[in-house]
Amino acid sequence: MARFENIKLINKDTSKVVCLGNGESRLGIDLPGLKQKVEVYGCNALYRDFTPDRLVCVDIEMSHEIYRSGYCNDNVVYFRAWDKLPGEAYEQLVTPSHISQQDTIDLKSYIHESPRVEGWNEFVMSGQDLDRLRQYREDYLTDCLDKGLDINPDNIDIVLGDHHAGLWITWVAPEDKVLKTESLPGGTDYDFSSGALCNLFASLEETTEEIYLLGMDLYSATDKANNVYKGTDCYISPNGDEIPPENWIMQHKVTFEKFPHIQYYKVNPKPISKNNDKVNRVIEEWIGIPNLNYITQKEMYERIS
Repeated sequence: MARFENIKLINKDTSKVVCLGNGESRLGIDLPGLKQKVEVYGCNALYRDFTPDRLVCVDIEMSHEIYRSGYCNDNVVYFRAWDKLPGEAYEQLVTPSHISQQDTIDLKSYIHESPRVEGWNEFVMSGQDLDRLRQYREDYLTDCLDKGLDINPDNIDIVLGDHHAGLWITWVAPEDKVLKTESLPGGTDYDFSSGALCNLFASLEETTEEIYLLGMDLYSATDKANNVYKGTDCYISPNGDEIPPENWIMQHKVTFEKFPHIQYYKVNPKPISKNNDKVNRVIEEWIGIPNLNYITQKEMYERIS
């Protein structure tokens, strides 16, 4: 349980925040050493290896995995749509009809429930309709075939595979450290991704002056998925194609422009390359943003030391 402990460090510079993505460029970084120097925000499966100061997750399955691990007992986590329901509502809400209308399907395997601990009288329920998911998949495959597009089955599986349908039911403790991503002004999280929300939440802290986007690779050096956790639960297969980064890019841009008093740094492993390097590159959509600079990992360490 040592990795679940949040230790307050006296000499920590809270004006500087590292927003840690799960791009493979961060492999080899001394994360505990980084946390001793500055605030660290991270996302999703990072909790498996390291405890940041704040963790953000907007994925349904990953959120339930994180909570069931016990991580949220002692560490601050932001979840999307994490609404607690009274135990008395269980029988009414947990029904097969919320999964599928097809009576011929054995739906027991589509209900993913955590054990109920004595004294835990609330639960969180999330889910995806199996019939609807299958219809989305059929429509997508038909559209691809009509357009003559290649289909990578690993890309289909991570979003539209049957195993993403069902109900996730997690019993929750009377007290924990879960915060809702919808706590932002306006009662929304703007449908941002986990990485972009890390940046936004860090920017909202009054003490923040500098933010370092580390491991936020956006692109892949190959045509395949770029993620530390690829091939593990809740993640795309190593054979899956890289995820188009356009939404992430625009979400970060919104934050850069919203907080002109904060200096942002896109941290790459190497200096900006002119040789079509997809990771160590200038992001075209960010050109002209005055409070954004590109630095190397070495330069980041020089700045935060």
